[in-house]
Amino acid sequence: MKSSWCQPILLCLIVHIASAQVTGLRRELNELIRYETNIDYKDTPGFIIGMLDKDTSFIYSFGRRAMEDESMIEKQDIFELGGATKLCTALLVELMSQDYDLDLHQSINAYLPVQNPHFDSCTLFRLLTHTSGLPKYPPGWGIKEQDNQNPYGYFNRSDLEEFFISFPLIVSPQDYLYSHLNYALIEWMLEYVSGKKYNDLIKMYVHQYFNVGTNLKPTVQGYNLNGMPVKPWTYKTFGGALGLRGSLEDLMDLCHHFLYNNNTAFRTLMKVTPTQIRKNDGWISMGWQVIPIPKNRFIHAQNGRTEGHHTFIGIIPDTHTAVVILANSATGTDLLGVSILRMMNRNWKRK
Repeated sequence: MKSSWCQPILLCLIVHIASAQVTGLRRELNELIRYETNIDYKDTPGFIIGMLDKDTSFIYSFGRRAMEDESMIEKQDIFELGGATKLCTALLVELMSQDYDLDLHQSINAYLPVQNPHFDSCTLFRLLTHTSGLPKYPPGWGIKEQDNQNPYGYFNRSDLEEFFISFPLIVSPQDYLYSHLNYALIEWMLEYVSGKKYNDLIKMYVHQYFNVGTNLKPTVQGYNLNGMPVKPWTYKTFGGALGLRGSLEDLMDLCHHFLYNNNTAFRTLMKVTPTQIRKNDGWISMGWQVIPIPKNRFIHAQNGRTEGHHTFIGIIPDTHTAVVILANSATGTDLLGVSILRMMNRNWKRK
């Protein structure tokens, strides 16, 4: 039997080793930021990184929460998620599918109050995977964009309906074309079939796993590409494409569920399908962007940018690793996110 005096020494040794690992990891992150990214603290005052490595998590905050505030960003701070909203909307579709008998391969005309025969071959699956052929914005977008610092604040449901009724969609059999309109239409469909608002549906279906919402107030000031403070965006029809807000803690919960939750909704969104992207072989997955890496593996990634915030989410299912980055500027953190995943996976050599 070990002497009782050994236990405090052993505990101190374990704490010391763990502390050294954390310090070493932060040093590696500093080197990545300095040498492998274009992040400049003049453009991006601060950001927070969350990392999942199997059953271990790490959180590191860099820079400051605002130009005039030297305190650090916390894991509970609320950010605009921008395009990363699409991942939550795709999950919402899967979670609602049984209650509302949603068929991913039926024409979206079946789920809307008005129809356009040009959309007969356009399905929920095509919207979710950006293979519908829809442009990023509707024609005449500039006329509706009354405030270039709040570009989605004035495009309403009537405008979306007018676009849908008149647009001569040509559906290509494979081509990928990233489009916010895909998810604006999904938001409309889900609200129509359920009779409930998008944010209420998020609360009903998604909040049992993690908390995000369109009505959460950001707690971190955002800065545009010119380094000027800006207000959060508002939405009338693009909430399901860009409008959710949440924290690093929320998004790490999201990643954990995609890595470990056996619910069919999570597993379905992880399925990868081959397609054509700019005439090259590529891959798609509902709600995700798919990046091939060595050993026939994929990064499932999603990013988002608003006028003042940036989001990166990336996971590698095969190695049970994930990275989340939230930044208080519109400057991207995608390169840093992929670099961290590469570091965690030993330059893609991890078994």
